Amino acid sequence: MTTRLNATVLAAVLLGSSVQDAAGPRAILIEARDLAYDANYRNDQAGLRAAIAALQPLAEFQEERAYVYYYLSWTFWVLAGSQAQEKNLPAAQESAALAVEHARAGLAARERDPEFHTALANALIATAVLGRTQFATILTELQAVRRKALDLGPDNPRAVLMDAGIIFNSPPEMGGSQERGLARWREALRLFDAESRARMVDPLAPRWGHAIAWGGMATLYLRTTPPRKDEAQRAAETALGMRPDFWFVREQLLPKLRE
Repeated sequence: MTTRLNATVLAAVLLGSSVQDAAGPRAILIEARDLAYDANYRNDQAGLRAAIAALQPLAEFQEERAYVYYYLSWTFWVLAGSQAQEKNLPAAQESAALAVEHARAGLAARERDPEFHTALANALIATAVLGRTQFATILTELQAVRRKALDLGPDNPRAVLMDAGIIFNSPPEMGGSQERGLARWREALRLFDAESRARMVDPLAPRWGHAIAWGGMATLYLRTTPPRKDEAQRAAETALGMRPDFWFVREQLLPKLRE
């Protein structure tokens, strides 16, 4: 599958040139992040790795460093998900561990930003789900990071989405509930709707998740007892309306909805 990356930037990455010789680090960061976003929807691991290769040299720039670590964490996080889909557990575990490592590095520079706490929470969850580290070992830190993300960003759609996933997937004795998880997920969708209408102040700030949240909602509806296929179908169609190239919805969810 082909990947999209500014030709000058890609040449610098492949030839080992200084990123300063190709373009400004901020421009490269935005281009690499957008490549990672697109590659994730297309389940394009080569594109994700190209984005990582473009991002890594940018850590030398102080002004952009926090967001470089954030998007490295995000890209390794979604790469872990793709590798898990193809049953490559060792690779997925390694990617999740790198997502945690980069999330910690970013958070060290942005301790008051809910996006960075959310990134660490997502990476910790991936590590626990993939079995690299025992969940009990992660739980105490995850609870603290989750709480901090929500305290700092109660209306942040990505923080609320992370919280909704934890509620839906946790057992009742740990405060979990599928219905409350779905309600919280719908709250995240409303926040994504509001965000999509708002003017972006910082072009580096995260704005991902709207279509992903709709695709995730379709998955949750299929996991209820009994499965709520009509609602899942509507959620999947909404996700594809936003991103027609959304591989997971097209290749994984739609076949289940036809069963």
